[in-house]
Amino acid sequence: MFHLTTERPDDGPAIDDLLDRAFGAGRQSKISYRYRQATAPVGELSRVARADGGGRLLGTIRYWNVAVGGHDALLLGPIAVEPSLKGRGIGVALMRDTLDAAAWMNHKRVVLVGDIGYYARFGFVPAAPMGLVMPGENPARLLAAPLAKGAFDGVHGTLQPRRFLRGGGLIAA
Repeated sequence: MFHLTTERPDDGPAIDDLLDRAFGAGRQSKISYRYRQATAPVGELSRVARADGGGRLLGTIRYWNVAVGGHDALLLGPIAVEPSLKGRGIGVALMRDTLDAAAWMNHKRVVLVGDIGYYARFGFVPAAPMGLVMPGENPARLLAAPLAKGAFDGVHGTLQPRRFLRGGGLIAA
């Protein structure tokens, strides 16, 4: 069994180790990692799955602030589960928990790079037909999910990283 908690600052090394096991050491060369440079993940949505009793890290999920067509959005990822534990509901629990939390916190839209076969169950659809683009990424792998009715109405364009300003504001990079 496992339980979900907010990521703690001291979880960083265990998360990096898990991500390396799940995606390989070359994971940081992926296009989506460019959107994560020089900024921190959205802390309230950075969750981990821990083993009951021992607290061992079993899964992780993070979100990042991005912009698309001048509108705020979240970039989901990475999400990873200990490879030997895939298929036990850890990833599904992380997805449902954080998407619900993001909607509750009034985020309107989420994008990610992944396989539609897995993410469709969470409301994700191909983003390219909506006019969303992540330069250098396979358009078939860019997916989007609204967290509010009409969240993508009139929203189209190129994804841009967001950077925090001193004082808490956001700018498109």
